[in-house]
Amino acid sequence: MKNKRALYFTLAAAGIVVVVLFVMWAGNDFQALRSTEPPIQIRYDMQYQTKVGAQQTSTFFADRKSMRDHVPGTVPRHGSMYPYTTFQEAEAELTNPVAGNTSVLARGKNRFNAFCSPCHSVTGQDTTEVVRKGLQKPPNLAGANAKSYSDAHIFHVISAGQNIMPGYADKLKPEDRWAIVNYVRELQKAPLKYADASVPSAAAADTASTAKVNTGK
Repeated sequence: MKNKRALYFTLAAAGIVVVVLFVMWAGNDFQALRSTEPPIQIRYDMQYQTKVGAQQTSTFFADRKSMRDHVPGTVPRHGSMYPYTTFQEAEAELTNPVAGNTSVLARGKNRFNAFCSPCHSVTGQDTTEVVRKGLQKPPNLAGANAKSYSDAHIFHVISAGQNIMPGYADKLKPEDRWAIVNYVRELQKAPLKYADASVPSAAAADTASTAKVNTGK
């Protein structure tokens, strides 16, 4: 009798183990551990959905762009409109709220390297791959022209854009843009690597930033 009970207990335990392993295997779409063959798809889980990847063209829209532009006159939820159309307006009303605050430099470096360095390089002076492939070389951020900009002026350029540079008010929070301003000031302490390129006057360059820009949360 005891032997039968032990046998039943062993079989039940083995059955539970088999069921657990089967469930785990099914949860992994029955993929073999070392198989080079595609797995058996029991649950597709949107793996084969019809979609358009970033930067790809789309036949759905007339302009063939899959990444849609902002609807004119709209702002993100909890967002606001960047209110200045010229750097003079920004200078008249804005002051750097984190000027001299070294604790924000790490954030400024992080955001600069992510959003600015593809064109300006991590030093603000060197030539980047996008420039070597044909993009107009941006001004030297350690040059005299950039150094002469006030903090509010640099903040405005980051927010609204200038020349071929787009605005980032809809991509970066105000505190991140101010952090970048502080980090640019740090980059400007480095020795000048090459002579300043010929750039338009500040007033002329700012005419490229006449449209108000949506700013995100």
